[in-house]
Amino acid sequence: MAKRRRKRKIRWGVILPVILLMLAAGGFFGFKAWQAWKTEQARIEAEKKREMLYVSSENLTEEAALRDSEENETMTLVRGTQVEARVVPLVVKENEEDEEGTEYRIIYIDDKEYLMTDDQLCRDYQDSVRETGGFLTLPSVIYKDPEGPSIGGYADKGSEVQITGFANILSDGRVDRYQVTVGDQQGYIRSEYLVRTAEEIPNTVPDVQQGREDIYGGGNAYTLDYPMLDKGNFPDNPMPREVRTLYLNKACIDTIDDYIEIAENSGINAFIIDIKESDGPAYESEVIKEYSPSSYSAAFNSFDAYKAAVQKCKDKGIYVIGRIVTFKDDLYAEDHPENCLVDNSSGSPYLLASAYWPSPYQRSVWEYNIKLAIEAAEQMGFNEINFDYIRFPDLIDLEMDNIDFRNTYGESMAQAVNRYMLYARDELHERGVYMSCDVFGETSNDYVTAYGQYWPMMSNIADVMCAMPYPDHFAIHDYGIQQAVWEVPYELLYNWGLYVTERQAETPNPAKVRTWLQGFDTTYKDPEVYYTVDKINEQIEGLYANGLNDGYMIWNAPSEIGRYWDYVPAFYERISE
Repeated sequence: MAKRRRKRKIRWGVILPVILLMLAAGGFFGFKAWQAWKTEQARIEAEKKREMLYVSSENLTEEAALRDSEENETMTLVRGTQVEARVVPLVVKENEEDEEGTEYRIIYIDDKEYLMTDDQLCRDYQDSVRETGGFLTLPSVIYKDPEGPSIGGYADKGSEVQITGFANILSDGRVDRYQVTVGDQQGYIRSEYLVRTAEEIPNTVPDVQQGREDIYGGGNAYTLDYPMLDKGNFPDNPMPREVRTLYLNKACIDTIDDYIEIAENSGINAFIIDIKESDGPAYESEVIKEYSPSSYSAAFNSFDAYKAAVQKCKDKGIYVIGRIVTFKDDLYAEDHPENCLVDNSSGSPYLLASAYWPSPYQRSVWEYNIKLAIEAAEQMGFNEINFDYIRFPDLIDLEMDNIDFRNTYGESMAQAVNRYMLYARDELHERGVYMSCDVFGETSNDYVTAYGQYWPMMSNIADVMCAMPYPDHFAIHDYGIQQAVWEVPYELLYNWGLYVTERQAETPNPAKVRTWLQGFDTTYKDPEVYYTVDKINEQIEGLYANGLNDGYMIWNAPSEIGRYWDYVPAFYERISE
């Protein structure tokens, strides 16, 4: 009989714990694997997330290196550019020894991936510009508003500024105006006049100007304080090589066709037309209405009639220049005596040369004239704005003790004139318009005049210098000329032009020279001379012999149509275009 096999007893007390342990271990590692999977999925999702950031810099541009590019391609982005960036930084090791590496953001441009560090990016557009301060390279207007032109204050060359913001970032990454604090003043300044360190401020140039005195002992306060300044060059507003110009007063608007006919039948290619004279404006300007109601009430033409006349000239290809009498303005003085040269004894505006004079020191006067210039440029379409009476009254040196000049910033006369010009230049150039300035013939001499005009400084700022060496304004035998100088205008203007050439050579970047010619008779001097076409020719030839051939402007206060027709042969004499 076979043996019965003994049934083995399962030892559950031993096996069950092992099974449970194995299940627990599997569950633990499974959970860990699940956790790792979830973490990886979260990482993948995070890497997919993107946010919009801005390129940020203390400089004009930043470079972003292309990731994994065999050509090591780069792309330059200007600050303020908005980019799409991966939220999670990427750590890049430059070499095997690099233990930590550098964190980059991946940014996406045209389906390509580029790398930028966090310090090149920001979330707020206003943080794109990270400059904090600097120094002014020129005496600068502090604007009230981001866009100007209203003036809130003024700061000298070398002033330290704190940057608190900016107006606009331009297409090349530059800022147009910084928001700043200068001492206790706040506002906006032009970025081109700001450098980072005091050592970058340009020195006074050229050396020949150091210590030059004005004619009444002003010392070296009048040295040329500006570096080389660019001239206007506007492709959409080309200036003719030689600008041959007739003066049209504010009464000519009704008969504009008669003057256009002269231009079409002569070598004339430009008109200089009154915008504002000392006795009132040429048209009903909204700027004048705001600043000087008395002047507005004296407007000679309607806005629309004036604009239509200017447009007629432009339609015929005529280069149009708007003339503004600046610091001689009877009607503005009537409205704003507080901004004028004042008689110390009476407290009223001071009468000089039969006129009242808004003070060239007063920024409100600057602002008035420049807003008018901007209006004329933008709404009337002038190619160029000409400033006449851009000076203090002549012979003012004889009245110094009797006048309160309203000199808020403690400036010299020359400083006031030239700082006004710089402000005017900036505002007009911003709008693609040229600036010209009228100066006395005396400015060809090597001193600062008593009324604040100084050729080297003014020529450095203006696009065009328009001197007024009218032959009947000279002494009878100036330059050692034996005849009365107004009898021999060729000889007179040739000698005068030699001095202009010297002044131009002293200027870092001289303006063009387009000279006013005498188109009227010497009615108050003996011997009296009738200025025929021959005398016009002699004046032009005397100037051109010295290379002063950028054009001319005929001054005839009543704009006599008959006399202009008489001059036509001279206009044809030498056409260089």
